[in-house]
Amino acid sequence: MDTLQKKISFIKESKQVNTKFFKKTIQLVGISVGIFIGAWLPFDSSSAATAPEQTTFLLEQSSENSPFLPSSDSTLQQLYTHSSALELANMVRTKQVSSAELVAVALQQVRQENPQLNAVITLRETAALKEANELEDHGQPFLGVPLLLKGLGQTLKGESNTNGLIFSKDQLAGGTSSFVKGLQEAGFILIGQTNFPELGYKNITDSPLYGPTHNPWNHAYQAGGSSGGAGASVAAGMVPIASGSDAGGSIRIPASWTGTIGLKPSRGVLIGNSAAERGQAVHFALTKTMQDTETLFHALKIPERLQTDPTPLKNLKIGYSTKSPVGTPVSSEAIQAVENAVTFLRTQGFEVEEVNNPIDGVALMKNYYTIASSSASIANFLANQKLKRNLIIEDVDLLTWALYQTGTTITKEQVNAAWEENGRMAALMGEFHQTYPLFLTPTTAWPAPKVGDSLLTAEHVEKMNHITDLSAEERQQLIYDQWLPALTLSPFTQQMNLTGEAAISLPTHLTAEGLPLGIQFNAAKGQDERLIQMGKLFEEEGQFKQTVSPDNSKEDHEESQTTTTTPAIELPVDPPVEEVPAANLAPIAPLEALPAGSNPESTERVSIKTKDTPLSTETRLPKTHEKEFLFDPILLGLLFIFSSLYCLKKEPELN
Repeated sequence: MDTLQKKISFIKESKQVNTKFFKKTIQLVGISVGIFIGAWLPFDSSSAATAPEQTTFLLEQSSENSPFLPSSDSTLQQLYTHSSALELANMVRTKQVSSAELVAVALQQVRQENPQLNAVITLRETAALKEANELEDHGQPFLGVPLLLKGLGQTLKGESNTNGLIFSKDQLAGGTSSFVKGLQEAGFILIGQTNFPELGYKNITDSPLYGPTHNPWNHAYQAGGSSGGAGASVAAGMVPIASGSDAGGSIRIPASWTGTIGLKPSRGVLIGNSAAERGQAVHFALTKTMQDTETLFHALKIPERLQTDPTPLKNLKIGYSTKSPVGTPVSSEAIQAVENAVTFLRTQGFEVEEVNNPIDGVALMKNYYTIASSSASIANFLANQKLKRNLIIEDVDLLTWALYQTGTTITKEQVNAAWEENGRMAALMGEFHQTYPLFLTPTTAWPAPKVGDSLLTAEHVEKMNHITDLSAEERQQLIYDQWLPALTLSPFTQQMNLTGEAAISLPTHLTAEGLPLGIQFNAAKGQDERLIQMGKLFEEEGQFKQTVSPDNSKEDHEESQTTTTTPAIELPVDPPVEEVPAANLAPIAPLEALPAGSNPESTERVSIKTKDTPLSTETRLPKTHEKEFLFDPILLGLLFIFSSLYCLKKEPELN
């Protein structure tokens, strides 16, 4: 409560004005504006309101009983964006605010931020408000807190379930996954879904169906993938927590590039996460605080699958490395981030030693791509289910097509051999952690790439378009080669998915350009608590760098508009709950890249453009909404005049 009161006091103090100085000014300006609106605007046919196209759609889709707070009541909105999920839940539990009010603020934040970011792809306003109003307190840790679901692999009955495929754009989920049920049981109110790349196969979010997601820190840059929409939505203050999934770095990469916290749990230790030895994908979330991370982990954990170790954190020896496991270049910023962490750890009394990763990274990535290609047959399965025919190149993203065609050449024996080798690597890492219980590396080797950078070269695009002309060996080599630019950016994350170990990305570094860059700690399977405790240490000692500068977020935005255009995503609000038979599958996601050798800043790559409307486009509101937007000019003018006169009698107050 003390923290909450301090936040409220801070917000109120920041809004205090010298009323004696401004009172006359407010009166005169208010009367002038009132006369202008009441007398002139009704006769001016040229004063139609403009708004970004996406905002226009949202106005058209809003329910008649919109719960959005008046613009003058910004205290709750600021409190919402500056609070953790647990703080918000406490506010609901102590009846300082209702869950419905929090949902209203969250929806308002999405409508305010999403036109620039394209992080959210669907909203469920009516359903979310109904659930918030009917919520009962049974001790849920996140009572009434709004949450955005990742749009891929985390199904909610009756909601969109496209897998990012254009031919499945109208597909709805026939059921709710166990992981999502776990989130609901923890008290969250699910308000919508976040953006992701097609089938989650990338470390950037540039879906042909939904368009690219922009980074809140600088709109010209990517937010990462495949949980890119989740990272952007948390960093932008839309929600304090957004769910994500991770099959090769899909939680940790966006966390690194958006200045958020990204825990990749051990294989099978949480509700809704497979414990199978060949389980690659895990479900969890991106957060703003370690307390939220820890509480959510405990709410979803399966205790018998976790290891307990009474060894004090500072007694654990830490190994670290800044070398790419596949021999690719690592930026000076990423190296500096790790070196700063090493210095901090030593000042805290830890023994820290530079070591080499014991795993052959190139061999590991070959296994990774073999498994990825073999899993891509899901695209053809879904095409047959929806289109009643086999997949063709025009149906999907070029990467999906190349993976599918490569997968047709991979045998069951090759897949089995890849997993057997992964098992040997997991055993090797188990031995490594006997000496070094924690292993520190960069999360990503480079800061986020620009929006519009496909991370593909023109040569590889040409080969991928004609991949059916290649032999099995040539196809597999092409998959390795075409993913190299992407892997160069993020070569440190895939290992933990194939070994089943735990890892966490912490937001400790900002580049000279003001972009976030995370560090990664890795622990043995089942030792997730060690990572949480290490994250709490860094947070408590002021090592996190998480504040998005509003000015910085707009830098190079004009440049990003010339590089790519974002489709005018129409956020479906409360789609009809129609149970369409669906394969509620969580395909392997994402796949980030390949082995060794080039500097990402010197590689010639293809720049992609999406078709529809650029972010900067403005459009006139429909006539029905022009009238709604302007209200009644005469009444509005009178309101300004009387409000101004009222200022003479009463000092402004903050409620």
